[in-house]
Amino acid sequence: MGHILTFHRVIPPLAGPRIHNHQGLEVSPEHLEEVIQYFLKRNYRFLSLDQLKTVLDRGDADQKFVVFTFDDGYQDVWQYAYPVFQQYKVPFAIYISTNFPDQTAILWWYMLEDFVLRKDRISFCLSGKTYDISCVNREEKEAAFARLRKIILNEPDQLRLPGILKTIFGDLYAALMQDSQSLSLSWEQIRSLSQDPLVTIGAHTINHYPLSQLDESMLKQEVEGSRLRIEQEIQGPVRHFAFPFGKKGEASLREFAFVQQAGFLTATTTRIGNIFPAHKDFPTALPRISINEVSHSPVLALQTAGFISSVVNRGKRMITD
Repeated sequence: MGHILTFHRVIPPLAGPRIHNHQGLEVSPEHLEEVIQYFLKRNYRFLSLDQLKTVLDRGDADQKFVVFTFDDGYQDVWQYAYPVFQQYKVPFAIYISTNFPDQTAILWWYMLEDFVLRKDRISFCLSGKTYDISCVNREEKEAAFARLRKIILNEPDQLRLPGILKTIFGDLYAALMQDSQSLSLSWEQIRSLSQDPLVTIGAHTINHYPLSQLDESMLKQEVEGSRLRIEQEIQGPVRHFAFPFGKKGEASLREFAFVQQAGFLTATTTRIGNIFPAHKDFPTALPRISINEVSHSPVLALQTAGFISSVVNRGKRMITD
């Protein structure tokens, strides 16, 4: 049994209050090193995504292996994670949403966190409905974040997203947007990373939209457009893909089939699961294990044993849906 690990950010602990949702997307450099050592001590093979595809094709995915992947394209992967992987000579992949290095990304999830933390009450009108949300204490802020996140993700027309965010954030929109752009990798950094054999650069769409919300034309633009943009910058092929918001309902059979037809060798989701030989037939619907602040050795043991996946998936192996 093998494992694909999902990371987002590697940063030193930040001072001040946080929204739990985002603390769950971050680990410290020391924690990353701890995870690598966990698998080293247990004699796991560290695979690149190309090597993973070979293992799947051969049908020997019951061997002990692990693949490290990062989503989105945060600048701290260059600053804090990359030196750790170089030290241990461990391969890893970064799935790039091209609007990150293009500096057009609206990192609304971090903008939303900052916004909720600054506010005691959030009031706005959207699509004829008035919202008045109290967020005075920690519990209310967590609830406000979850409610606003749902509103944003459930918008069927993603082209309306900037207008929706401006409505919600009001006068703080411009400042929050500027702060969020500083979190992104640059194309120069991505080009440098792509020259290292340890690093695989994958695609993660242009705008990080939930793909199930898109029509066929926009789906094609987001998936194939991101690959072409990255290939243009790194002057090399992009063979691997990760779905934004890749849970059930956010990416499913239509999206899996499209990505395979587009020629990607593998694609990863955010469904929780381990990798088995059966995934040979579903290389564009691969589950992963999310690594966050609680993923220390006791939790890693449960994750790699398949216990957590079994609980989440009600005793079933996560293959596709």
